[in-house]
Amino acid sequence: MDTPGHCLHIWPWIKRPAQRFLLPNWEAITIGRHIISWRILSAADLAHERKHVEQWQQHGLRFIVLYLGAGRAAARAGGHRYRDNPFEIEARAAEEAIRLPSGGTPAHDQDGA
Repeated sequence: MDTPGHCLHIWPWIKRPAQRFLLPNWEAITIGRHIISWRILSAADLAHERKHVEQWQQHGLRFIVLYLGAGRAAARAGGHRYRDNPFEIEARAAEEAIRLPSGGTPAHDQDGA
């Protein structure tokens, strides 16, 4: 995965405010080339966020509108705004490529997942 120039920020203090104002179970958020997390990310989690960096690079600021619109469209179709968002599906595929090496069995990352 070629994502030159991403910048990972680990800010433990941001966990509680982001849980309150974003999502209760969030692990990281990507804004442009900046990946912001409250904890060290596993290789699979980082692959997921790096895919979002690629999406930002491809779409620029339009990514915000495209991402939100894709979530709304998924919900209107009876799906889940996050889980069925095509941008998240693409990011989860990048994550799974790390979790499931060529043998097809789950790889254990640093947090035991």
